[in-house]
Amino acid sequence: MTLGKTSILGWVVRFIVFLALFALAAVFQLDRHARTQTRLIPYVPAGVGGFADANVARLLAIAAPQTAMDRAAASLRHRPVDGGNLSAFALAAAEADELDIAGEALTLAAQRGWRDTYTQVMVIGSAMTGGNYEVAAQRVDALARLRREEEAVYGTLSLLLVEEQGREELAKRLSHSIPLASEIHEFLRAYPDYGPEVAQTFSLALSDRGILECELLAPVASALLLNEMGADALRMWPEDCQRQETGSYAFAPASAERDPFAWTYPSAAAVSVRTGSEPNLVEVRNRDPLRRPFASRYVVLDEGVHRLTLDAKVRETRPGSLRARQAEITVLLRCDRKGGRSAGALISQTYESQIEFTVPEDCPTQYLALSLGQGRVEDLSITID
Repeated sequence: MTLGKTSILGWVVRFIVFLALFALAAVFQLDRHARTQTRLIPYVPAGVGGFADANVARLLAIAAPQTAMDRAAASLRHRPVDGGNLSAFALAAAEADELDIAGEALTLAAQRGWRDTYTQVMVIGSAMTGGNYEVAAQRVDALARLRREEEAVYGTLSLLLVEEQGREELAKRLSHSIPLASEIHEFLRAYPDYGPEVAQTFSLALSDRGILECELLAPVASALLLNEMGADALRMWPEDCQRQETGSYAFAPASAERDPFAWTYPSAAAVSVRTGSEPNLVEVRNRDPLRRPFASRYVVLDEGVHRLTLDAKVRETRPGSLRARQAEITVLLRCDRKGGRSAGALISQTYESQIEFTVPEDCPTQYLALSLGQGRVEDLSITID
């Protein structure tokens, strides 16, 4: 009888252990499915340390950040640690003003391939509130590398750029991040009023050039010039990026290298521009009855009196000849490109002979545009002194 009772007790114990193991397995299965199905979270006991705890941490991060940190910390007991759970812990830590801990957790999450945009944005917000510009710059760089959440990136840049420490932290990362440089360029195009701050940031970054090659700096300088911020463009455009010698404005063949101060030759069906008999000469032909632009660039002339000279090969044309006639060239030189009209221009006239003009004090850069009437010119050269 005793033996029989012992046997029954053994079966009961085995059954209880089996039920416990079954319940534990069920809990872990529920937890696994709770990763994507939040309706299952209530069925998973708190502190199990899985995906349910991580999701609860996300939900409680704003309302109860300390509780959220405890729930998220439980989710980190499992090995290997999931990047998403680290992200949830980082979010809760950021809301609890534990920015150093949040930054470390988010870095570890990123190393595990986690790229949760919402967490990045939340960490940025908390970092900015706490004046931690280094963390904010790190996170906006991370978002720039993801190439998404443009509004979050632009919003953060607008806050960082107006603060000296913010510009310094961005500059530290600029020299090692092509995506961040590209995002700041796009930001400047959308919000040109931040031109001076962007120029100062790039100027700071030039102390450690890193990957900031001329081709990355060129679009920023071009955007500044387009928005009448010549002084800012000059400040952030290094001398070693200049393709022509200072003071030389001779025509040069178009190059694949981007240079905001180089000659550009607009493409038009009726206009053709070719290199002349020498590299610094051009041959231009316009088959349209209307005057068409054929060359433009920004120049940097000091305050004072200057002279512009155009010279071209003159060929005799017999009456009745089919050869294109010598065309008239119109010169437009402005401090303000955006005006687009001749009023207020330093030069706005058809070229007949050397033109003398005066550059005023508040004109650090000038926009020069040449246009051609119907006909052609050969071996055209330009000098400005």
